[in-house]
Parts: sequence; structure tokens; C-alpha cells
Amino acid sequence: MWQWVSHYLGAVAAGEIRPGKATSCTVISSAEASAALGQDVTGPVRGKAVVEGGVACVFNGPGVPPGADPDIPQADTVRVVLVTGQKAKRYFDDYRGRVHAQPVSGLGDAAYYDGFASVSVLKGNAYVRIAVVGIAGNLRADKALAASALARM
Repeated sequence: MWQWVSHYLGAVAAGEIRPGKATSCTVISSAEASAALGQDVTGPVRGKAVVEGGVACVFNGPGVPPGADPDIPQADTVRVVLVTGQKAKRYFDDYRGRVHAQPVSGLGDAAYYDGFASVSVLKGNAYVRIAVVGIAGNLRADKALAASALARM
């Protein structure tokens, strides 16, 4: 527990996480995205959340060219989307119906892996979808980031 608190306070002090209302750009830190991808990242860069509407935050690894369009998913990225309020469960269920959802236990009230790149988690009236793209075994990284995000939602 104290390690998490120390990590969180360090990220707040570094300006990576801002206390207050959680957003797609604040539920994980740059350091966490870097650890998940296994290399340094830049960003986050704000883009469009195509499936959910709203904002996607994209952390880019060094393989992503400068100025790349954040609305086009590509390898070497971490994508985060947070939806809160009345629409959260609807978007969670809608995306689950579009993919080959595989249940994931131990995260939020309900969670699933889309079978390709992302983990979706529902917690109360909040839904987060996290995709670590371009690494082998991304499910493990997706789950670790989702656990971190849940603590901030």
C-alpha cells in the first residue's frame, strides 16, 4: 500500500497525475505507460475515442513518428479512454457485444479482454478501456494499467 501511495504522490509532484476529477489523461501516468510499453513514452496526446465518443489519451513510444494522428491506432502506443456517468455501462456493454470478449476477473465490477488489444473495466458509473499496442502479451500490461486506473477513478 505504501509503495502505491509513494508512487502516486511522486507522480502528482511531477505533474503526471492531477488530483481531482479523473479523465482519460489522468487515470494513468506517463511512468506507468512507459513501464507497460517497456520504453519511454511521450504524451499523452488527446485524440478521439472512436468507440465511446469523447477523449482518448494516447501515450506514444519512440516508434511513433512526431505529429502522428492520435485518432489512428498504431503499434508502440498506450491508449486510454474513460467514460463516466450514465453512458458508462452502455458503452461497456456495447463494445463487449462487438468483440470476442473474454472475462477478466479481479478488476472493478466487471471486466473483459477484447481478444486483441484492450481491457475494458466497469466500476460503478465509470468505464475505462486501456490498450497497450505493439507488445507481445499485452493482456498482462493492460490489466496492470487498468488496476492502476481503478485506484484513481
